[in-house]
Amino acid sequence: MRSLVATVVIVALASPAYAQLAPGGAPGGSSDGARPSLTLGGGIKSKSEDELKEEKERDSAYKAGAAKIPDQKAKSDPWGNLRSAPPQPKATAQKPK
Repeated sequence: MRSLVATVVIVALASPAYAQLAPGGAPGGSSDGARPSLTLGGGIKSKSEDELKEEKERDSAYKAGAAKIPDQKAKSDPWGNLRSAPPQPKATAQKPK
């Protein structure tokens, strides 16, 4: 029974690591697919003129939409009229000599 529990625990701990492998990274697959797919910017492509134009249009549409959102109102305190006034600092009484 303990060996069964130990096996289940090992499989449960190994499954997240297996999920990080690149597609085709299953055991017995190609050696290239067995590594995690990690890119450090080598696959970044330069954007074409059309992509730059579309990005500028999206940005301007976002800014126009964000400008239409009204400013938030000041936070109201629904319990404010039920609270007592804040305590006043006590004046120190001077002792007569």
